[in-house]
Amino acid sequence: MKRKIALKRLSASDLTLFEHHFRNTSGTKQKAFNLDASIFVNRLYPGLPDSMDITRDRIPLDLHIYGPGKAGLQNLQRKILKQKKNWRLDGEFISNPYEDEQRYNSLQKGDFAIIEFMGGPEPQSARMHLVAQALAEDRPLFEALHNRYSGVFSPRKGMTVVNPEELSGLIEELAMEDGHPVLDLVDMDALEDAVQGGIEGTRRLGKRRRARGVSRDEFDKARRNAERIGNMGEELLNLWLEAEQEKGAFSGFRWDSAGNAISPFDFSIVEMENIVRKIDAKSTSGDFRNPVHVSMAEMLEMTENAVPYDIYRLYRVKPDSAKMRIAENVGAFTKAIVETLKSLPAGVRADGFSIEPERLDFGDEITIAFPDSEGDE
Repeated sequence: MKRKIALKRLSASDLTLFEHHFRNTSGTKQKAFNLDASIFVNRLYPGLPDSMDITRDRIPLDLHIYGPGKAGLQNLQRKILKQKKNWRLDGEFISNPYEDEQRYNSLQKGDFAIIEFMGGPEPQSARMHLVAQALAEDRPLFEALHNRYSGVFSPRKGMTVVNPEELSGLIEELAMEDGHPVLDLVDMDALEDAVQGGIEGTRRLGKRRRARGVSRDEFDKARRNAERIGNMGEELLNLWLEAEQEKGAFSGFRWDSAGNAISPFDFSIVEMENIVRKIDAKSTSGDFRNPVHVSMAEMLEMTENAVPYDIYRLYRVKPDSAKMRIAENVGAFTKAIVETLKSLPAGVRADGFSIEPERLDFGDEITIAFPDSEGDE
């Protein structure tokens, strides 16, 4: 599922959604965020108007607010409201929480809200990061957003779609202090690693998020997403293997994990009804350098079987495309690992491993691209 991230430049009327500004500002007081229909509907949720009718003009929204500055999570239940041709984030005032009575007071016209909408075909929740130019901890990010995106805004356009990778790169370049909640937006790789048991991802999240940690809901969503990416990668690899078979690269193959969920390999190349190679698909939505996770069952299969075992690393996985590199016959590498495990105390076993891809001899990059049969949620 493609991430749906919008950048909103706050107007004076947007600010009055916050109780402090409503009570201390003259002029328009609409108590809502305008959601530009050309962005929110046309770009992010094009099927939304068809699902609304005269008897249903609102969508419940689980809203997670972070910032401005280093302010942590405030979770509120709000709604997205359709009024004629206008779409708004509406509901009750957003008040300063009792533990931070000045929280939203620093916001001013021209500040930013980075909003990630989640769910499809309708938004079910949203994560909003507020960026205030008046706060020292937000100032570098505000300036970077202003310099990069100010040209797309106008008096009639206060919202734009942001490419997630571009936004992540912008945030990473700022080298912001650990503990700033906007770093959550670039923690996707670390979270993907953590839900698979990776120690590096867990440590990185612990350092960056400190007391905020990872909510059970966020962890569960990340785990489901990792499973979905894994399934998507296998589906793409299956299509690629079919194409390779048609070219004559081999006479046949099987998708073993489709029929046996605990198979220690995902595919096998078959010649004259005999398995001649085994393939494990390792998929990530992120970069090639993300850790490869290998179970003990897979490790033993790689090491002890006479049939060559290859790892197919699929990265930047999307519904219709992925990049791929292949490490062939990894048994010699894994044998050394298995040998070191013999020194563990009796009764102690290792169940899984995280391997840096650079440690394996991967071949050149291959592009996999097929028509998207699922559509973009």
